[in-house]
Amino acid sequence: MIRILHTADLHLDAPFPVLGDRQAQRREAFLKTFERLVTLAIKSEVHLFLVAGDLFDSPRPSAATVAKVQAGLKRLADRGIVPVLLPGTHDNLVGADSVYRRSEFPGAILLDRPAIEEPLALQVNGERVFLYGFAYRTFASQNALEGMARRSDEGIHIGLLHGSRQGSPEWEYRKKDLPFTVAELRHWGLDYVALGHYHGFDLIEDGGRTLACYPGSPEGKRFGENGPRCCALVRVEKGQVEVEKATVNSLVLEDRKLDLAGCETLEQAAEVICAMGRPDLLLRLRLTGIVEAPLDLAALQARCGGAFFHLEFDDRTRLFDSDFARRIAQEETVRGVFVRQLQQRMQLAGPEERAVLEEAFREVLVRFGAFGGGAA
Repeated sequence: MIRILHTADLHLDAPFPVLGDRQAQRREAFLKTFERLVTLAIKSEVHLFLVAGDLFDSPRPSAATVAKVQAGLKRLADRGIVPVLLPGTHDNLVGADSVYRRSEFPGAILLDRPAIEEPLALQVNGERVFLYGFAYRTFASQNALEGMARRSDEGIHIGLLHGSRQGSPEWEYRKKDLPFTVAELRHWGLDYVALGHYHGFDLIEDGGRTLACYPGSPEGKRFGENGPRCCALVRVEKGQVEVEKATVNSLVLEDRKLDLAGCETLEQAAEVICAMGRPDLLLRLRLTGIVEAPLDLAALQARCGGAFFHLEFDDRTRLFDSDFARRIAQEETVRGVFVRQLQQRMQLAGPEERAVLEEAFREVLVRFGAFGGGAA
């Protein structure tokens, strides 16, 4: 039996320009999560530390980030844990200046061949273990998936693959790099396949047997990668696999909705929003409901932003249906003419166009001045 910590898609050194002066802190959080993974591997007394691609967000991470990764991997190697690194799509081996060509990772195994001629054999916890994995290159790896097939009955056979599972929940909206099917996983006959590329946790089973797993990104990179983020702690014996999720993220991404219909003033809205705040929370807040004047989002941000690591608004409030808008429609002003014309357009519009028209309506009223003139 061998114990594995399986992670992927850490995206260390990713840029976050939208965060401004908090970009550096966000990058530090990713490194902190990497350190948590290393510490968890040591505490869990695993034998292998598998990174199934995209350890780095690009082939050219900073020297400081590389140094911290080297130090973390050395901590593992010093305790007899074998780190195994597979280049991904972000930190690929294509360029001569790839991090894996210009940096050494002492104690770690780098699966850098474009195809698998023979699996890499090593002794782990008294078991003969065979590792299958390749660093994808467009031309050199055209038939590389065929090399993932198990070579013998001896020992434990582990695959690492950074690719796209057909039928996955992420299949439709992520790039279909190196596509494969569950039928192919079954055909390869490996004891366990450590997957990377898709950022959601996905345990792949077939006929009651665990074939493979996506652990997901251990630190959410963008909204949609919300809530707890995990790695996989795996126990592998011949014919038996147990996978346990372990939460490791440093910061939390969330999407929430707030109906502002019950908030009569900006101060009331700010109070409700601030009550949601936590210093480790990146929140995308969708604002809904009918309001009586265009929202001053800059003022809301100024009052509430400090309660969060990051706060951004998605304004879906409806101003067009408000009493305020109906009063403007009676004016003999430029904005009155605009509202009346928009009312006619709204009657013919479908749901998607109505949303666009509502957004345009808010923008125009802000430009006119919510309570200003606009006289003809």
